[in-house]
Amino acid sequence: MSKYTIELTEKQLSIVQNALEEWFRLRMGQEFDFCTDLAGMNTDLSPENPNHDWLFDKYIARRDHMMELMKAFFRIAFEPFGYLKEKTEDMLIAETVWDAIRCARGQSRWGQPLVLGGEPCPKIEKEEQDG
Repeated sequence: MSKYTIELTEKQLSIVQNALEEWFRLRMGQEFDFCTDLAGMNTDLSPENPNHDWLFDKYIARRDHMMELMKAFFRIAFEPFGYLKEKTEDMLIAETVWDAIRCARGQSRWGQPLVLGGEPCPKIEKEEQDG
């Protein structure tokens, strides 16, 4: 078995984590987080924003509209059932790598990654910072 080492900054690791999550969740038919993130892009939803209430209403409307579209898309994509019956091995492996990154970043609920799919859990260690 070949092994690879990738050196990433915190920002790069965060992007890899987010990309893995979006990939496996969309393939599983889980649209909520994806639509929530997209609906909030380029929108200042901070309570200090004087237009907060109006922007928040628009954000919710955008998210709900996207979710309707995504649900229709998934009904077509996952015919004949309208949902994904079983996760593929690739989805399970992506979820394992995503969870290993979460653990390495201290974001896990359980302290150790769930190992799913046919691959071992990746080894991810945070290096000591200078200074």
